[in-house]
Amino acid sequence: MTSLEDRDAVIRLIGGYMVSDAIRAAGSLGVFTHLDQHPDASLAALAAHTRAPAEQLDRVLNLLRYAGLIERHSNGLRNSSLGSALVPDRAGSLAAFAQNFTSPLFQRAWDHLETSVLTGEAGFDREYHQPVYDYFAHDEAANTLFNQAMQEEATATAEAAAQLITLDENETVVDIGGGDGTFLTTVLQAAPTATGIVFDSPAGIAAADGVIASAGLSSRCTSDGGDFFTSIPDGGTTYIIKSVLQDWDDEHALALLTRCRERIPAAARLIIIGNFLPDAYDDAAAVGYLTDVCMLVISGGRERTLADLTTLLGQAGFATEHIRRERLGPLTAVELRTGA
Repeated sequence: MTSLEDRDAVIRLIGGYMVSDAIRAAGSLGVFTHLDQHPDASLAALAAHTRAPAEQLDRVLNLLRYAGLIERHSNGLRNSSLGSALVPDRAGSLAAFAQNFTSPLFQRAWDHLETSVLTGEAGFDREYHQPVYDYFAHDEAANTLFNQAMQEEATATAEAAAQLITLDENETVVDIGGGDGTFLTTVLQAAPTATGIVFDSPAGIAAADGVIASAGLSSRCTSDGGDFFTSIPDGGTTYIIKSVLQDWDDEHALALLTRCRERIPAAARLIIIGNFLPDAYDDAAAVGYLTDVCMLVISGGRERTLADLTTLLGQAGFATEHIRRERLGPLTAVELRTGA
């Protein structure tokens, strides 16, 4: 017979979505922001700020306390170190990331997880009758939130990832699927003679010019909208694909890599940066297993091992015996010459 302790543990797992919804609600109500600005606030003060009845708000706060995001001290309420990551517009924030991935838009896609498991079809496609990136092209608010979430992810890893790239004098760097340019601007700031092109869909680069200007790089960096399955910019010396391939199934990932093999100049190099799954199950890769199933549901993509990537590169026509790998923390850079 299952012990009461094990039953309790399973119920906590089942209730995971309740914690996610509580995070979204608290973020929307400004709970984390208020406690950041007013640590040790009273329940009454927080209720007044959020315009939520204290009794209902306190019940949600208890759930967030259980999740380790809110702490109650003798002086009042405050964010924990984890809760501080949900404060918008601060270093390392996951506020937009949380709002995006817990949004009703995405949650309805998860209602089709069984279909995704059985057929490989993205739950998002089943729910909305179009791929997620096509949807974003027609929903400005959803696209803006998604891009903000991706900017948070890019900002958190940009400096570490940039350390994996060494540029020669006067290089031209093309960031394929570069979104709003957060990563490429970080790379260029460390390479004063380099120029760059952020290449992504028109929706993907919607905020890129602003990011480039804010970084003071308008004279050295431009954005270019297009479809990387059909064409990529010419003239680069280093081409980068960072945190993009997992968005796509093997067919689309192979199409992108094949296009790179065909269009990147022979003297140029391709650098692929990402968080790769281990060959064998490892508890330390928990975030990777979460995002792997998320990719299945939202875009039909998948996380991959380095062996998976090497197979795709070989199928795309790259000489995989010349691959160079470098690791920094959770990130790995895979570099190869297209003419090799």
